[in-house]
Amino acid sequence: MSAIIACTLSFAASADAAATRRIVSLAPSVTETLFALGAGPEVVGVSQYCDYPAEVRKLPRVGSFLTPNLEAIIALRPTLVIGLGLSSDQREIRALNSMGYPVLLVSDASLGEIEKSIDAVGARVGREHEARDLVARIRAQVALVSDRLASSRIVRALMLVGHQPIVAVGRGTFLNQLLQLARADNIAAVSGQEWPQLSLEYIIAMRPEVILDGSMGNDPRSPSHFWEKYQTIPAVSGHRVFGYPQDPILHSGPRVGRSLEMIARMIHPEAFGSVAENGK
Repeated sequence: MSAIIACTLSFAASADAAATRRIVSLAPSVTETLFALGAGPEVVGVSQYCDYPAEVRKLPRVGSFLTPNLEAIIALRPTLVIGLGLSSDQREIRALNSMGYPVLLVSDASLGEIEKSIDAVGARVGREHEARDLVARIRAQVALVSDRLASSRIVRALMLVGHQPIVAVGRGTFLNQLLQLARADNIAAVSGQEWPQLSLEYIIAMRPEVILDGSMGNDPRSPSHFWEKYQTIPAVSGHRVFGYPQDPILHSGPRVGRSLEMIARMIHPEAFGSVAENGK
């Protein structure tokens, strides 16, 4: 009987905590994680870049993860603020801490860090089991893609996030790790920077076999007039320049396994029996 009473009291305490929890998220990946774990109803504010799932679009905005708006955050009376440790404005974070607002910072630099972040968020919002299940699903998705590509050759690839200037995915990012898992040799990784700016001369000299260009939009088969005049690049002459959906591929959250599959399909369509999927 005492065990039942203790369990009941524990559940009631957890329910009360959830009912009073007011979470502000400073990054799209954090917001997606909270909703994937079932803590969406506790989120009272999000960054200006948060747009998934659809319910998020109705929530108040509190600036970006680079420049959080302190006044807007405080106005929401948060009991927990969650952001990215490597990119959040540390002055703003220190200010929140000094005023007594609990802050959790997580990292998204690799698949392992993303998994740790999901576990940390789950533990902080009382959803440890949901977090473990979510991490297990991501690992299963990654394993499935790895199995598909086990016999695929490594191809030279370039992944761009912007054109003016030309900014590529570089070393030290989770996207570079996804490229490696998709059996691609990222020609931008040699720079040693996370988001290197590249010249056209460098790209032409490195002769990428596949180009993934985020500026081309959500349709991976959309034509890219930008690249047409650079026929000496194997990816261009071989018609292997693809657009990709920035959502979800650029979001380092619960959909990272799906993002890996989308990238892998564009780089190694032969392993999936199709050209590519557009993320719809």
